[in-house]
Amino acid sequence: MIRIIKAAVLLIFILTTYESNAQSYIGVFGGLNSSKLAGDVPSKAKYKGLMGANVGAYVDIKLAKIVWISLQPSYSQEGTKISYTVRGQIDPVDSVRIRMNYFSLPLLVKVSSTNGRFYALGGIETAFMLSNNISSNGISQETDIEISDINIAVHFGAGIRIPIGLPRLFVELRYTQGLIDLTDEPVDKSYIPRVKTVGFKVLAGIEIPLSRNKQ
Repeated sequence: MIRIIKAAVLLIFILTTYESNAQSYIGVFGGLNSSKLAGDVPSKAKYKGLMGANVGAYVDIKLAKIVWISLQPSYSQEGTKISYTVRGQIDPVDSVRIRMNYFSLPLLVKVSSTNGRFYALGGIETAFMLSNNISSNGISQETDIEISDINIAVHFGAGIRIPIGLPRLFVELRYTQGLIDLTDEPVDKSYIPRVKTVGFKVLAGIEIPLSRNKQ
């Protein structure tokens, strides 16, 4: 994991010192994930969203007039609630929470409007498991299920930039969809069977140009 983080830092350094006419931006961001699992569901149960934090930094490199490539190393808290149907209860009971903490490396393409205020984005994320735990009735412990150390997901979203002088604030909304199963467990033997991650992110941050060139 340390090697992966060092490689990400090195790549950001190379991109930000790349000598070309391309306009580069660096920035930091933070926000919330609303994530859950999707796929096979245990008997008399359903997956529900769980809130978590998402913080990171990024570098944007201009590829064309309105096209940018963005590398965004970040820390992301994901997971799910599991609600079980209980006899005698009208509504399902949230009895289990699963938390998965990742170091993620999204590589995204941003396409801006001609005035640079609005943009759409899409790309792929490779996430590396840092830790995981399961909690029930206020007791938390590491899961005893073999969850994949790597998760691959696609990102789609849109954002708006707000200039405040040289820096720019931004707010964006993303949808994420996992592409690989987190476990190989059969649905009748595990509360995390063959499932993928899915969720939404609401992020805000600030970015500054590495030069005063116009877009």
